[in-house]
Amino acid sequence: MSPKDCKLRLLNRMLDLVWSQWITLGISGNARLVEKWVLDPEALVLFTCTVGRYEARVFDSMLEWLSINQRFLNIQRLKTIKQRENFAGKQLLAAIAHLLMKPVSRSKWERLSKEIFNHPSKLEPLFRLKDGTPHPWLGDSDDTFSNAGYRRQEFRQRNTVMPFKPDLSANLILKLRALFGLNSRCEVISYLLTHKEANPTEIAAATGYSSKTIYNAISEMYMSGKLNKRISGRESLYSLRDNSWQTFLCPEGRTASWMNWPRAFRALEIIWMALNNPILENEPIQTIENELILAIHKVLPQLLQTAPSTVMQLQRTIDLPGPRFEELCSILCDLVGFYETG
Repeated sequence: MSPKDCKLRLLNRMLDLVWSQWITLGISGNARLVEKWVLDPEALVLFTCTVGRYEARVFDSMLEWLSINQRFLNIQRLKTIKQRENFAGKQLLAAIAHLLMKPVSRSKWERLSKEIFNHPSKLEPLFRLKDGTPHPWLGDSDDTFSNAGYRRQEFRQRNTVMPFKPDLSANLILKLRALFGLNSRCEVISYLLTHKEANPTEIAAATGYSSKTIYNAISEMYMSGKLNKRISGRESLYSLRDNSWQTFLCPEGRTASWMNWPRAFRALEIIWMALNNPILENEPIQTIENELILAIHKVLPQLLQTAPSTVMQLQRTIDLPGPRFEELCSILCDLVGFYETG
């Protein structure tokens, strides 16, 4: 398998993953709905800022979804995840914030747009074809994206967004936000619903909030009488008191599993950026393989948290003598498939 074929295969799998999640959240489309995992809107936005540049339809559908459902998006959590995981696409996120900064939502997006917004002298194409060449376009350019350094045609909504389905287990976080608003308690309930018990530090690391925020929230939630608290050594472990939460939030009786999407998506982004590095375009396959292995070693902590069985496969393959590029590519494509369907 050539590096070009590997890149195309991996990119198609990642786009399938992104499409399936956005369609589950309410975008019109024919991809399979997510059943295995609880979805994370903020992490999905950040990952789409990278992968969505190779599929204009999914990127613009995301913009339309954000314009309609922005009241369910936690901007502070978005910023925290971006900084904690060091996602790429900061300038692009600024352009999105500026685009969505209408009079009624100005306070929500203004600070994000100001933090990372500047006016570069040279523009790069926002969208590219899957082979990396600039996407052709006609019509007027979009000034909002031009100011952030990207060249694209003017964004127009296409009525591709429907209300999200609250009874889909994958939409648990959106359902909780619709009930309780944008706060850390939604993620606390989601995490406890998908785990037997957990301490505040674990929940904070998994949900993208500070330990203090989660500690304060869960201490107050415990006073409601709906949480159990168990002392184990020096830590306090919390759990939901009974099955009423399950019955209330998941009436169909199925609870999706928790996935640390910020870590999973950032791992995929690092691997993709290593494979897609234009500096390596004309290098021999052994050089590209070595760079890919370096990227894999870099994301092993993320993979250990989100897909531990894949780590064993990757480490066995890396230790093999001789060329390993094709086998590594196959494992990485299977990794994306695991993130998509479990």
